[in-house]
Amino acid sequence: MEFLVEVDNKICEISELVKSISYTDKLNNACSKLEFSYIDDDVKIRNGSVSRFKYNNEEIFYGYVFKHGQNKKKELTVTAYDQLRYCKAKDTIVVKNDTITTLANKMCNYFNLRKGKLTDTQYKLPTSVQDDKTWLDIMYNAISDTLMNKAKWYCLRDEFGSIAIRDLEDLKLDLVLGDESLCYDYEYEKSIDDNFYNVIKLVSDNETTGKRDVYIAKDSSSINRYGLLQYFEVLDKNGNPSQIKNKTDMLLSLYNREVETLTLNCLGDSRVRAGSSFYGQIEDIELDRRLIVKSVTHEFLPTHTMSLEVMI
Repeated sequence: MEFLVEVDNKICEISELVKSISYTDKLNNACSKLEFSYIDDDVKIRNGSVSRFKYNNEEIFYGYVFKHGQNKKKELTVTAYDQLRYCKAKDTIVVKNDTITTLANKMCNYFNLRKGKLTDTQYKLPTSVQDDKTWLDIMYNAISDTLMNKAKWYCLRDEFGSIAIRDLEDLKLDLVLGDESLCYDYEYEKSIDDNFYNVIKLVSDNETTGKRDVYIAKDSSSINRYGLLQYFEVLDKNGNPSQIKNKTDMLLSLYNREVETLTLNCLGDSRVRAGSSFYGQIEDIELDRRLIVKSVTHEFLPTHTMSLEVMI
């Protein structure tokens, strides 16, 4: 384990002083977070200090301290975030001839963030004015639009101090978790309560005809089984009929299935991050397929364990 912090413009090694370390990462949902505690009279970390953490030669976290405190026992507690924390700032951004990639470039340039692998996502986003929204929200909306229209899923993340756009297809791990393979507990649930729809209704105002164009996709067998659960969205005026029809069908294919949630508690593997995928095998719930990590929390002391919420 290697744990370095910046104190008064000096780099200090505190690996032997650290008492607890927790690293949390979520898929397209804000920045990653490192929480740790240590005991020392001399090393006084301040807000803005740089923290770098490696475990078993894996680069886990590079970020900046945003909170610190201590108790009477002289135990210091610290919370640090990666670069994406700065992108929670609100602004007005014009999206025109942009892709996820070009927006990420603009964001990095604006906040002076280091860039890593920015995959060329190619899909041109609809022209819009994003007002009073955070840069992160705008990026996540762009990722969602690209997924809905091109069925390609990307993630925005910080990779040890460099902002990256990654195709989830490139984040597959040669890892099996489940029965007799690192997993020691799990919780599983199946639901139609949230994000389940068997009728998709999209509408777009047509300025030429003065009427509202309506596009509907539905699954009658699903309606008979679960009842009518409808998704509704008003689109921009004079939308392209072919694109709207494709989006309607795409939304139905995405949302017309029971939502399964699964949390795994496992022995730790430092490669596991939000957006990465592995092969899950649990006989009791008839699970035998590849899963995407929605969020993960690693606890490194005294033993490396991890808790994963996955998408199935």
